[in-house]
Amino acid sequence: MVFFKKSSRSVWASVALSYLIICPGLGFAQESVTDILKRQIADMQEQLKKALERIDQLEKEKSATSGKIDQLQTATTARLGEVEKSVQAVQSAPTALNPAMGLVLDANVQNTKAGGNFDFRSAELGIAASVDPFARMYSFINGTKEGVEVDEAAAITTSLPWNLTAKGGRFLADFGRFPKYHEHELPFVNQPLSIQRMVGGETQADGVELNYLFSTPFFLRSTVGGMNKIGEDNNRVSNIIPRAWSQMTYLGRLNTYLDITDNQSIELGTSMAYTPSLRLAGYPSGGFRSLNGVDVTYRYQPLGSAVYQGLTWGSEFYTNSERIPFSTDDGDFAKRRQSFGGYSYIEGKINKNWSAGFQVDYSPVLDSPGHRTMSYSPFLTWNLSEFNRLRLEYYYLQNNFRGADKAENGNQVFLQWTTVIGAHTHGFLTR
Repeated sequence: MVFFKKSSRSVWASVALSYLIICPGLGFAQESVTDILKRQIADMQEQLKKALERIDQLEKEKSATSGKIDQLQTATTARLGEVEKSVQAVQSAPTALNPAMGLVLDANVQNTKAGGNFDFRSAELGIAASVDPFARMYSFINGTKEGVEVDEAAAITTSLPWNLTAKGGRFLADFGRFPKYHEHELPFVNQPLSIQRMVGGETQADGVELNYLFSTPFFLRSTVGGMNKIGEDNNRVSNIIPRAWSQMTYLGRLNTYLDITDNQSIELGTSMAYTPSLRLAGYPSGGFRSLNGVDVTYRYQPLGSAVYQGLTWGSEFYTNSERIPFSTDDGDFAKRRQSFGGYSYIEGKINKNWSAGFQVDYSPVLDSPGHRTMSYSPFLTWNLSEFNRLRLEYYYLQNNFRGADKAENGNQVFLQWTTVIGAHTHGFLTR
């Protein structure tokens, strides 16, 4: 029993001694682990702080880089625009230094009531070229048995915004359809007498025009202009003598093109030439003059025949209102006169070389609208090539008054020969 107690004391002494030895080590070990964790957390916080600072630095660099990229893109775009203009200038330079030129000879043999004649009608020289990327220029110089004249010489813009095109100089004003055709470009030999009397021949004008192409699903274009006068043979007004702006002529036109079917199309146009104050020497004020026109053109063009077969029917109608001066024993007076006139024609393309048609024309005399001339004319055209053409036409003109020019009465026969050399075109008019 005593031994057992001694043994128990020994055991408890050993346990106590072991506890005293081990527990301080465990305390020291626990404290060491806490310090390590604190240091690791501090290190991680420091690394996180550096990472956040680096991210801020990268974002600042990115913003600066984006600004530089935007500046570079803007500079690049501007430079490309300059290069494009330079390329356009280079492209236009060859024609500017070497313009396209062509010559048209228009002559005929005619037999009228006045007799026969070999008629040298005209030799027309055409010159055209691009001026620069912003404009082009063209001119038609016409030589006839009466002399040499500049028919047209005008500049046209090519890069105006908002679908606008401006033209200035001497040109054929955008009035009607055939009045702005040169005579050799007509589908028949002579210009209709209604155009000669009512418009004054070709719509030659010294002035300016502005065209606007509407943004519509179909073709729709408007024209406005101001000029000294309209009509090459219009003697009411001079191109030389200055006058008030109210005595100028102002033009307006609206025309459209529509496809009826794949084979059929129609063009419609309406025109007005208005002179607010028309004053003639030696007579009272003539007041205003208003010349109006409506034109319609129908085309039948089979898809399988290219452009060598088809049918064209075209008509134009004009009204003219102005004060016409006249003299009596009691003095000089002026009276308002209203005139109506126009023409209609039909032409069928038989094949690549041959076409035939018929024209009828009603032409009043402006000074005396009750006097008029009716004409009927079948015609036959032989296109030997794109540059060589013969046309035979018969006219029958009938006046309801006496005293008319013999060349504007009775039976007439014409054989026209038209030839072209070089580049000679009047645009899309003669399609």
